[in-house]
Amino acid sequence: MSNKPHINFAFGSNLSTKRLFARLPEAHCLGVAKLYQHKLTFNMLSTDGSAKCTIEPTSCKDDVVIGVLYALDDEELAMLDAIEGERYDRVSVEVEAHRHGLIEAYCYIANTFIDDHLPFDWYVQHVLSGALEHAFPTEYVSLIKSQPHITDHHGERAQREWQLHSPLKTTKKA
Repeated sequence: MSNKPHINFAFGSNLSTKRLFARLPEAHCLGVAKLYQHKLTFNMLSTDGSAKCTIEPTSCKDDVVIGVLYALDDEELAMLDAIEGERYDRVSVEVEAHRHGLIEAYCYIANTFIDDHLPFDWYVQHVLSGALEHAFPTEYVSLIKSQPHITDHHGERAQREWQLHSPLKTTKKA
């Protein structure tokens, strides 16, 4: 077991601390960071048949993915590896952290892609809620808001996911 925390750069549904803390309640939010020369996409094929977020490298210096950093212990890292599953690879990246400067972190980048599926409405809401919670720039929030999506007709799953945004839930402070 390592005493040093693992730093996760979350850019998708785990932007929302409610979403991440529902999965990993002992994680610690370290604030916002940017990954340059990458773009956010919603073209990862999920096991539920919908699209999820991933990031793709670009050659444009102005492209940026904004994310949230979380400190995880070994057990939480193993749990997140299991949650993200085989359709994502855990990759080391250098990000510019708002509070900490350039740091090495890891993130999950898709290895299974789809072009003709959309994310579920609740999934886009997780991403949007996280972007709003962490005061992302208006242009970035608008990009997420404009993401086409579909309704999840699996009632129990959709209800469980939407409940994460109920005002009765509390989150940890950074």
